[in-house]
Amino acid sequence: MAILVVGRFDDIVQAQRLLEALPSAGFALREYGLFYVGPPGQHATFPIGGDAYADEGAKKAGKTAVAGAAVGGAAGLAVGAVAAAALPVAGMLAALAAMGIGAYIGSLYGALSGTDSGDPAEATRVQPVEQPGGPRVAICVDRPGTEAQALKLLEHFGASDIGRAEGEWRQRVWEDFDPRVPPEPVAQRGSR
Repeated sequence: MAILVVGRFDDIVQAQRLLEALPSAGFALREYGLFYVGPPGQHATFPIGGDAYADEGAKKAGKTAVAGAAVGGAAGLAVGAVAAAALPVAGMLAALAAMGIGAYIGSLYGALSGTDSGDPAEATRVQPVEQPGGPRVAICVDRPGTEAQALKLLEHFGASDIGRAEGEWRQRVWEDFDPRVPPEPVAQRGSR
């Protein structure tokens, strides 16, 4: 297993500038590579599509969907009860339809309100907190003294979401990279 530092770039030009600077900073061509991470949910790593059954930020959505359905159904029933009073036979069907529509809308609202961006510390391969897409530069820092230098270069060239990871590094490729599991964050100068 190799020790890697990796940073995300907003555009390929920034990443390319870092790649051009790495050889003069003492890094061998085999010690760094450029790759692209697609947008979250679009890596097709899950058998029915997407990246996972559920992400870490959605684990509360089921409970809030049920609560939203109950509130929406009750509100729909109240509206339908007014219709039932005005039209006794057709009103009962209107009340049931209003309750169903209210429950459906309430469940959607409840599910969405129960999601958040998730806590990266709680991320797993089953319930990931997906990282944003974009160009990445990974630098193998197995040689003594290279990690601090690589981190400084990533910061200097404008990388964000700088992290540290362990992985299989062969021929300039992070072989076991998993887009669903972000590297361990490394504090950046601007965020301290």
